[in-house]
Amino acid sequence: MSSRWAKKKLILFFGGGLWAWGAGCTPNFASASDVTDLRVLAVQAEPPEAQFDAQGNVQDVHLRILAVDPAHGGFSSMTASLCAPTDSRRCETGPRFDLPRATRDQGTEFQADVPGALMAPVIAFAQSSDKLKGLNGIRIMFALSVADGDPNSPVAADKILVYSKAGTAPNHNPGMTGFALTIDGASAGSAAPGQTLQLRVGISYGVRPLLADGAREQYDTTDLRGNRVHLREGAAYAFFTTPGAEFDRDTADEPVDGVAPPDGLTRLRALRAASGTLWVVVRDGRGGESWLAIPWTAN
Repeated sequence: MSSRWAKKKLILFFGGGLWAWGAGCTPNFASASDVTDLRVLAVQAEPPEAQFDAQGNVQDVHLRILAVDPAHGGFSSMTASLCAPTDSRRCETGPRFDLPRATRDQGTEFQADVPGALMAPVIAFAQSSDKLKGLNGIRIMFALSVADGDPNSPVAADKILVYSKAGTAPNHNPGMTGFALTIDGASAGSAAPGQTLQLRVGISYGVRPLLADGAREQYDTTDLRGNRVHLREGAAYAFFTTPGAEFDRDTADEPVDGVAPPDGLTRLRALRAASGTLWVVVRDGRGGESWLAIPWTAN
């Protein structure tokens, strides 16, 4: 897989899982939340923690890739490969498997499938060379490249797929029901999928994502000393919008006690009369990921 990088930028979603390396027209000083060119914003695996059993049966994994480009927005294509995780975040060295090329004519999502039958021999080999025999999961990298005909494309990203032994409690993707809005700390309504957010130009809106019930799971794992520990997931958010509006913070963490400041976890401000789309991505730090896409208009 090769990429042409006329101008580099790096977007990192903390918690491990998606790095997006890309070439584009966004100036180096632009905020990561400002989406002006081709970007891969998120990659979701379902299930986020697939399971395998002693008989060699492995769950299928379905992938959704959120790729957006406000400047073009038309036809684009995706190539993808599977390999062992690499420092470069790309399948450049070692064994790899190339998935069928995917295209989309409309919308912002690509789809890809990783059949369990394809991964069974890979997982069997990984397990045989793993001192813990897959105790805390086996990781496979899904590396992708998206192009839309722009001379500065393609952009590359990756997702770590997690496979664990059957019988353990698997992870699930965290969900969001929408987000609450405030103005100067006072409630200003909410937004949810299927709604168009109405903004007033120049007003700063506090944005507080609303997690679905059970989104922050509790789980048991083994630490590096071999001790079993009981933990609760965190939640990390990334915020994005098309031109005409801006966020004052690109990322935020869910407060430990679940109580957000009165002005939200970030603030959104419309810069001019316009319309666009904003995205909120949530990640649980264990490979779980989901997002909301909300259209907005400003007057």
